[in-house]
Amino acid sequence: MNAQFYNESPPDLSDAQIIQRLKAAAESDDVFAATRAWSMEKMRQSVASRGDCFDRKGAIALELDGEEVLRLCMCDLPATIGRGEKADFQLEFEGISRLHCRLERVGSLVRLCDAESKNGTRLNGKKINSEELCDRDVIQLGTVSLCVKRV
Repeated sequence: MNAQFYNESPPDLSDAQIIQRLKAAAESDDVFAATRAWSMEKMRQSVASRGDCFDRKGAIALELDGEEVLRLCMCDLPATIGRGEKADFQLEFEGISRLHCRLERVGSLVRLCDAESKNGTRLNGKKINSEELCDRDVIQLGTVSLCVKRV
């Protein structure tokens, strides 16, 4: 397979097209054979992830009815949210456990994890144990729904 070089930015490709090109490159004979399987697996994991990339120096905001109630710098992660004193960030709303959930950084993704809360943690209406976040996702903690914003 001949490598294609671009003087300008490469064309927009779908995930399927990227994987197809990577597979074709992996099947060719060249000096990078030892890294092909590893690279393909990492690409599959990246494409399969539902999470959005967050700027490592940026922040994530949680909004209630359009007003910011919590802002977390990516450098502050991992962090816990709850109504108790042991939580890194306290939110006083009905149904929120003392230690309700945890936000952790996984590369440039942010993962939301339930902390075995009494009422559970929901993401876009679905009860979750652990899930990567996307911009504009809705997190439900107890009776409150918070919108995720990339800042």
